[in-house]
Amino acid sequence: MVSDESSVYMDFKRQPKLIRSALEDLLPFNTWDFVEQFYSLIEWVNGSSSLLESNDCVFNAVEDNRDQQYPYAKKCSARLMILFRDIPENCQAKSINWLMNNIQSMASSMKPSFNAGAIGLSQSPTCYLALGDKPDTGGMGHQVTLNFFAYGNNEQDCYESMKDVLKIAQHALLRVNMRIKNGDVDALYR
Repeated sequence: MVSDESSVYMDFKRQPKLIRSALEDLLPFNTWDFVEQFYSLIEWVNGSSSLLESNDCVFNAVEDNRDQQYPYAKKCSARLMILFRDIPENCQAKSINWLMNNIQSMASSMKPSFNAGAIGLSQSPTCYLALGDKPDTGGMGHQVTLNFFAYGNNEQDCYESMKDVLKIAQHALLRVNMRIKNGDVDALYR
């Protein structure tokens, strides 16, 4: 955001109507069904029933697939960064690890025969300014980055696979959200 003035942070929790107009990576693809699924995911994760929120997303259009692990001619990819709404939770390694493990567990159990897509998880270091930006103030933590990969023999196949990948991610996050509501994260500190 510092190097690109056109990239500005938008709080989709406060301005959910911007989701469908401000995500410039998705706008050229609005005719494809996967975009509606991506909007649905972002709307839910930033909506009032979610204990998570998103901080960034990206979509990369179809390109030639060079990953020999997936026997398809084409691929597309996307990214969604999520965090706990309870900001101090993002500064607890146990909580971030719990979130990643639960997303992975839920997603991998949903459609085991699906082989035209993948969800990669990683942690991204983040300074939570609301908690302080000085040493020992507790503001250093992480976000969870979900990288979505979808494959197919042509553009249509890729985008159909992306819709499936995003649907799996949303269902996994819904189940994780329920576990958070049930206090499963709190159990880490007992």
